[in-house]
Amino acid sequence: MTRYLSVKEVATILGISNKTVYKLIYKGKIPGHFMLDSMHFFDEEELRIGLKALATVPKKTASKIHQTRDRHGLMK
Repeated sequence: MTRYLSVKEVATILGISNKTVYKLIYKGKIPGHFMLDSMHFFDEEELRIGLKALATVPKKTASKIHQTRDRHGLMK
């Protein structure tokens, strides 16, 4: 069964404020978002899948990032 999350629940999951969630909504940066009347909701499964996809860094990009940093993780 699909579970729907409120702005407050999404803010808690992501560790951000409600205000930041609204900013991300208006920028189209949070997956699984929809509105019912004037209330914002999120499909929990779509949100998790979308965030997981956004968090995945391709291996080629990851190695490129590693090469531009020194052994302390600082930019060269």
